[in-house]
Amino acid sequence: MSIRFAFGAKVRKKEALIQAVRSLAESGGQTVQEDNDHIWISFCPMGGISMTWEHENGLLGQWVISGECYSTPCGPGFHKAAVEFVDALGKSVLKGLTVSDETDYYSHRDFQRMKEEHFHPWLKMLVNLCRERLASEEYSSLCLCWDINQYQPEDIPGTVVTPMGRFGIASMVKTVECLGTGWLADRFFIWNQPEKDAAYYRNCALNLMWEKCFFGPSDRSAQDADLNRAALDDLEQAYRLDSRIPLPMEAYLLLCGLDKRTPVIPDTAQVLESLYPVGFRRGEVTYGYGVLRLTLPGNYLYEWEEQENGRGCDLWWDGTGKDPIWRVNGFRLQGKDASLEGGFDGLRELKDLDMPNGRARWGWRKVEDEEEAYYQVFCKAVSGPSLFLVTITYFEEGQRAGIYGLLGKLKAVKDQEPETHTEAYN
Repeated sequence: MSIRFAFGAKVRKKEALIQAVRSLAESGGQTVQEDNDHIWISFCPMGGISMTWEHENGLLGQWVISGECYSTPCGPGFHKAAVEFVDALGKSVLKGLTVSDETDYYSHRDFQRMKEEHFHPWLKMLVNLCRERLASEEYSSLCLCWDINQYQPEDIPGTVVTPMGRFGIASMVKTVECLGTGWLADRFFIWNQPEKDAAYYRNCALNLMWEKCFFGPSDRSAQDADLNRAALDDLEQAYRLDSRIPLPMEAYLLLCGLDKRTPVIPDTAQVLESLYPVGFRRGEVTYGYGVLRLTLPGNYLYEWEEQENGRGCDLWWDGTGKDPIWRVNGFRLQGKDASLEGGFDGLRELKDLDMPNGRARWGWRKVEDEEEAYYQVFCKAVSGPSLFLVTITYFEEGQRAGIYGLLGKLKAVKDQEPETHTEAYN
């Protein structure tokens, strides 16, 4: 269901190809990642060209190059830029270049024709899909073009989750019927025009804020600082290019405060209307951990914690240690199902949960050490042969109710399949 193009060619020396890619990318503002048999040229969020190579047999064998590019959901502007990048390589280093372009843009180079014949119909298909799902009441919400290997945003009935934000399905369908597909293209595609205009930078910022930003202080972590500043820089660049463009001003001012930056966009700027606050991580999100689904505050940072025995665990925390700290280990038993029995001696207020496809039990205890007293909730969850141990450390008794509430949202899925209320359409 994606719009893509693929290409093939040959080169005598792969080093010449790599150098040509680096040089062309540097002049065009793209970034490059490479390994022994693969190179990735990144043009913008969600938009890049993948290229691999393999050597022919024989002394005179050349390097056979294969590449591809998926242009949705990034947009037609990216498709144009990627085609031109490959075309330039064909004129400089690639021999016998052949291109298979679903949009035929490589042949006719008519940007508006490409949008109207391919990208707008692709969007209409997604809108029709949303309309059908809304009418069938089969799903409470949908995820479109969403990487199911990352976190799952909060489930809000009647909405669709995309890398560009959350849309109310009913209002989206109605607006498209009134204003046409062009309205949605401006909001859904990061790069909807031939050039990187104000809307491009606004939409890059929207993608960062909706999907990536933790909305934590920049001095909390380097990750927070990088994300906050990149989003702010893009919004301010959008305003410089076009002071009339609607912007997510509430989120902009919030990030300015978190980054301790003086706002440069005035409060007279046009406001981009949204039914929901910008940023999936401003609410709860759900992580996949094997077959377990673990719901946590979206602003929590993740890290791998090394332990003394040479092993480790997955850790989520607020970056300050003031909020509860979650540690998770997972195991898979051989030849038998996991059991909840054992490990709960000395725990208070035991709770049992019959969750989808599994069971869980947890309780709490107070821990006294030489420095300070703290509390722990210990949880064991099982699903078939999978066993999960979750330990939550906290320092204020009043935090326990929130921990118990999050544990009550535990789920398990069969064979690591996505939850049934979401679908991914790339």
